Amino acid sequence: MSESPLHKTTGPAGSPTARSWHTTARQLNGRFGRPVDTVFRYDPDDPWAIRATFLLPPGGGIEWTFSRELLRSGTRVLSGEGDIRLCPVRTGGKEGVVRMRLGPVAAFAAVDVDRAGLRSWLAETYAVVADGEEASRIDWAAESSQLFARP
Repeated sequence: MSESPLHKTTGPAGSPTARSWHTTARQLNGRFGRPVDTVFRYDPDDPWAIRATFLLPPGGGIEWTFSRELLRSGTRVLSGEGDIRLCPVRTGGKEGVVRMRLGPVAAFAAVDVDRAGLRSWLAETYAVVADGEEASRIDWAAESSQLFARP
């Protein structure tokens, strides 16, 4: 599995910034895998969520949203339920991969992502917004007014 060390920082200087990680995941198909360019994105304004876009030819993509804690847990142990299951697997390199099963049991995609790269990138997201500090990033007054706004 090839991995891109590209970890991008976006946003104005001096403020907590969004993080993205461009990598090549491997979609499994039997004993063979197909490389899939993948972008993981973290925005501190949505502090509990990670978005992963699997880029598919010809120019399309499929986006999945994960909880940040689920991704972190999935780098260590079997995690998730329902349409998202993550599990560390000791293949494909020194630290192995995180195998992602995405979709319902009857029709799912299995994707391997470099475990060391994912752990490193997740550490960057926790440097931007520390574990337990996510709620302080939310504008609760704005969220409440939007929740109770009448159409």
